[in-house]
Amino acid sequence: MRQGKVKWYNGKKCFGFIAPDTPNADGNQDDVFVHSSALKEAGLHFLNENDVVEFEEEDRNGKLSVTTIKLVQRDEESARLFQERRAERRRAREERKSREEHKEKRSGFAFWRK
Repeated sequence: MRQGKVKWYNGKKCFGFIAPDTPNADGNQDDVFVHSSALKEAGLHFLNENDVVEFEEEDRNGKLSVTTIKLVQRDEESARLFQERRAERRRAREERKSREEHKEKRSGFAFWRK
């Protein structure tokens, strides 16, 4: 298995790329494509930038693609930033929902009725 760092991974798009540390048997050191299906098989939910992983790849249509992956070391700083962004999105979603509920309550209110 080769080792490398996650260059980037987008959970919404379900793919990303790994920058390998060493060339493969063919001498190729290009970035390796990783799809969410490989993560699912490994029991991983997400990858953060700069996570260290071990992986096996295969050539698909002239491009390298991860077949199996294993997390070696989680980049704590990236993981912390990810959790902060996730919490911020959750707060924003809850605020939007609260404003919409408040707006619905007000729209049904007739000030001349008691």
